[in-house]
Amino acid sequence: MSHFTSAVAALLLLSLLVILGGQGAQAAVAKVKLSNSAHPGKCVLDTNTILSPGQTGLAPNLQCVRAECHADGVVTFKTCDAVAPPPGCKQRDFVNINRDFPECCERKYNCEKHI
Repeated sequence: MSHFTSAVAALLLLSLLVILGGQGAQAAVAKVKLSNSAHPGKCVLDTNTILSPGQTGLAPNLQCVRAECHADGVVTFKTCDAVAPPPGCKQRDFVNINRDFPECCERKYNCEKHI
């Protein structure tokens, strides 16, 4: 299993725990070392996503997850804050995952009467 795949699995588990934690839950945060000798001192998320320390961006292959590069190839991944949907509504997809983080966290809701 690659380092990035391990990071994604840990992040998804943390997200689930945050969501199950209740309405007051915060975002999930995971730190993983994603270094590569071909890019010393940088964070290598995948072949197309290489960040320098202090640089942030969206994590590849994840919807609206911020990646921040630190020294020695350590990356902090942060999900959107856990927000309960309005009463009687179900949370749906993100409104626009192409926005910067955290603006991409805005969600759609289905508030039909039968829910």
